[in-house]
Amino acid sequence: MIEFRRQEGFEKEIAALERRRFRSLSDSIHKFQNVCAVHFHPTTPERLINPGKLHRVTQNDSWTLWKTELPLVKSGLRQNQYPRLWFVVKGSIIAFLCISSHIENYNDKEMSQLALSRVSDFF
Repeated sequence: MIEFRRQEGFEKEIAALERRRFRSLSDSIHKFQNVCAVHFHPTTPERLINPGKLHRVTQNDSWTLWKTELPLVKSGLRQNQYPRLWFVVKGSIIAFLCISSHIENYNDKEMSQLALSRVSDFF
């Protein structure tokens, strides 16, 4: 069984994005959790996420930090407009760390550093 966790800052980022534009963000994250539960299953993983959409940011001996484009339900956005989601996987734990979108003109390197700083909240 996969355990999902959310960093406090991540929750605030979701709330801000939902208020501004992405009303279906929470539903999309829930659906993404279902995909992650299969894709990152610790004993019987099945590849559901296209390798072109899932990017390993960094890893160490115990966890791996990933970044992906989060498909939004009924958003009308193109794939390259989807919000980016950073999360860490350690065994049967998946922790969502941060999320941003092109609307906010995010800096990829800064967001990856933010995600790395938030990993310590969990591991």
